[in-house]
Amino acid sequence: MKLRPFLLVSALALGTALRAAAAGETLDLVSLSDKPIEFDYGTKEMVVLDARLTYGELVLTADEIRYNDQTRQAAARGHLVFTRGTLRLVADEGTYSLADGKVRLTNTRAGYYPLYLQGRTLEGNTQEFTLQDATLSYGEPGPFTPTLHASSLDFIEGKSFRAHGSHLRLGPIPLLPLPVFSQRLDAPPLDAEIRAGFRSSLGAFLDVTALAPVANGVNVGPEIGLYSKRGLILGPAADYDTQRGDSSYFGHLRSGWLYDFGSREQRGLDLLGHQVGPRRAYLDWRHLQTYGDHFSLMGQLAYWSDSEVIRDYARQRFPRNQQPETFLEAAYTGDNYVASAFGRFQPNDFHSTRRREPELKLQLLASPQDLGIVQRGSVGFVRLREDDSTVAIDRSSERFDAFFGLERPTAITPWLTYTPVAGGRVTHYFSPLGDKDSYTRVLGQLGADLRARAYGEFDFKSERWDIDGLRHLIEPFAQYRYIPDAEKGRAYIPDIDRTVFSTRLQPIDLGDIRHLDDLTELNTLRYGLAQRLQTRDGKGGVRDLVVLTLAQDRHFNRLVAPALRRSSDLHADIALMPARWLRLDAFQRLDPHNWRIEEFNAGITLTDAQFWTARFGMQFLRDQLEEYTLDVAYRLNERFTLTGLWRYDTIESQFYEQVYGLRQTFRNLWSLEYQIAFYEGQRRESGFQFRLQLEVFKF
Repeated sequence: MKLRPFLLVSALALGTALRAAAAGETLDLVSLSDKPIEFDYGTKEMVVLDARLTYGELVLTADEIRYNDQTRQAAARGHLVFTRGTLRLVADEGTYSLADGKVRLTNTRAGYYPLYLQGRTLEGNTQEFTLQDATLSYGEPGPFTPTLHASSLDFIEGKSFRAHGSHLRLGPIPLLPLPVFSQRLDAPPLDAEIRAGFRSSLGAFLDVTALAPVANGVNVGPEIGLYSKRGLILGPAADYDTQRGDSSYFGHLRSGWLYDFGSREQRGLDLLGHQVGPRRAYLDWRHLQTYGDHFSLMGQLAYWSDSEVIRDYARQRFPRNQQPETFLEAAYTGDNYVASAFGRFQPNDFHSTRRREPELKLQLLASPQDLGIVQRGSVGFVRLREDDSTVAIDRSSERFDAFFGLERPTAITPWLTYTPVAGGRVTHYFSPLGDKDSYTRVLGQLGADLRARAYGEFDFKSERWDIDGLRHLIEPFAQYRYIPDAEKGRAYIPDIDRTVFSTRLQPIDLGDIRHLDDLTELNTLRYGLAQRLQTRDGKGGVRDLVVLTLAQDRHFNRLVAPALRRSSDLHADIALMPARWLRLDAFQRLDPHNWRIEEFNAGITLTDAQFWTARFGMQFLRDQLEEYTLDVAYRLNERFTLTGLWRYDTIESQFYEQVYGLRQTFRNLWSLEYQIAFYEGQRRESGFQFRLQLEVFKF
């Protein structure tokens, strides 16, 4: 029998609210259409139609909610919607217990962006639950949506899910059975990239890389390329980013093998002028692994059958990887030291590499001692080898090296620090040149550092530029190092670790110098100025507006080599970020003897978060390079974006690269880009290319 005594129901509702408040939350059960609340004496439940139940952050709405104050359980049916924070559950009917947070739903749909879940039943709580007969889609279900079907699916909000008896589909197309596997929520079940187009040297082509999860954080699949003029390239591919206990693993693998049936003219010559053969392959594996807080293992394996295989068959990766590099390093970090074993190897034979087979090193980090003295040092052994098909004689060397340095920072004033520096380095060569069985070189170093620090604060504000106060930091600095007779013993030392071309200022401290086989006397003063302009960041902390560093060397060597002037070029690095939508960065090298710019690299980036981005850049190196680039993207609407890239060579007076593209998105999951490209100059690539590229968005 149902009664509707207004006072009785009100008293029961008040008692229910008081009990809930005593439990630490406030319960509110109302009718959204002001329908009267009923009480069922048979089940001892309050009955509310067109109802909404609110309990803390939880909100439950349904056509009908029945609440039992004794068991503190709510039963709902008809258009049930359950929300808490970003989690939203929709079902036909279900129950929720206020006492322990348990929930059970029937015919459930759940939204957790970008995931869409469906299941026959749901059991658990709002943070962790299990779906039976489950379907998980990345985005709204559709004909091209990556979808996972599972007999059961364990879901942990904000972290991961674990599927049992599952298989992966692309819409209705079955892809891969996955009996049991776990996946982080921020990783899609399918990472696919498809490229198609035409290049006159390769013909029509289709490249496909499709990775699917096989374990938590591990995606594996094939990398396939089909070229009408050259054949089929095929190899395994993988990406992994996972953690087990206190160990983490991160890396990726790309590979391909083919028999290139193109003509000799089509295959062309390699870097050494040798004919490229028909059997071609590449393997690129990069790995980073950590054990706890102290041990790490990092390595890279790059095998190319010839110097042009990546340029021909993985053109999109060539700008970032133009020369193969193979190495392995294991490091253990202690409280004030680092012990490491490093090896650089060369599985290829078309360019020179200074191999380290291996290099063992123990480095003592800067450690304060008594009387304010700071010590640092290192000791190591390395076996060097350099073999180059362009030279007649291979070179090798075995070397023991040790360095120990002392410094004593002294605060002259609160804003000025003076640090005298002294150190020594002993290098022993086991197999020197000439008639010596061994050779030992001992070098000493004297020097000092002087650094000042000052700042000023200004109460300046600008809403347009998002500036809330200004702070100007300025740090003049000077470093002096004297290493006498560093060139001694050059006749006995195999010059494998020698200087390399660089337009930047190189280290001048004896403990930091790497080109030990190619030293000359060093008597150098380095001086400069570092400045930084900052403002308060509304998100917390500070934001840099201007960063400027000026530096120059002054050499006092007894005999200055022709390439080493008394004063080095003036180096200037600057970055301007006056607003979040504007960034300008530049590096300039100025010859102070004739006030001539020797090098200038700069770029300016403009960003409109809704519609367009543009970056204009230039690279100038006197008598060698003068290039201008423009890279733009303009968003027409939510689906289409225009893109363009232009590279102009002033020395040759030609656009050596022009790329015009249109990017299209489908259902916020797929990106399809159409591109046409034109090339000029001495290039291996075709003069004209047409490309299509399809990829799954990564969330």
